[in-house]
Amino acid sequence: MGLTMGVIDDNLKHVSSRIEAACSRYDRQPEEITLVGVSKTKGFELVEEAWRAGLVHFGENKVQEAESKIPDVGEGPVWHFIGHLQTNKTKKAIRLFDIIESVDSLKIARALSKECSNHETEMEILLEVNSSGEASKYGLSPDNVMPVAEEVSEFDNLRLGGLMTVGPFTEDEELIDKSFISTENLFKRMRDRFGETIKTLSMGMTSDFERAIKFGSTELRIGTAIFGARDYLKK
Repeated sequence: MGLTMGVIDDNLKHVSSRIEAACSRYDRQPEEITLVGVSKTKGFELVEEAWRAGLVHFGENKVQEAESKIPDVGEGPVWHFIGHLQTNKTKKAIRLFDIIESVDSLKIARALSKECSNHETEMEILLEVNSSGEASKYGLSPDNVMPVAEEVSEFDNLRLGGLMTVGPFTEDEELIDKSFISTENLFKRMRDRFGETIKTLSMGMTSDFERAIKFGSTELRIGTAIFGARDYLKK
């Protein structure tokens, strides 16, 4: 069942209040944090409602779905690609999205750089790190992040903005904290090496975003708490 008018507005207010409370608890400022509404499996009508309610940033994890949705939404929202990107989808991705958060290999970075060069454009990217070590997840191993960052920083048409990670799918807070701490430490190393252009630490979703705030996240990717459960059965 779809969400009724006004529910998304209420959900956004509730999420914002939780962000503010977590910031107060962990000595952070809400202004430091970007909220990305993960709109995968949701129609453009709900994106438009969230936009009218004040949400600016939206995340999608499939190029094909985004291709059928983003043009209908129109100008205004900032679009983040947060899923696994295949090399044969890079051309479409640079046309649809404002930032690619899930660069998980040099191969993908090179493909994006080539497409950006072909189209005389630039793209902001984040490196995705598999901070939990789970075999089911994409992402660079923590040991590979800095070497890949060094190479990517040399690409003229890619702007390296920071890191993204997905915390472990567990209720064990110690494991979640370990994942977030290791990513925060990598983020600090990147800032020390590359400077203030490294500004985005994207970690934290509906189930764990308060803990991500504790460990320095500057961007939260929240879907269910804003848009409700995924509509996978409709697909």
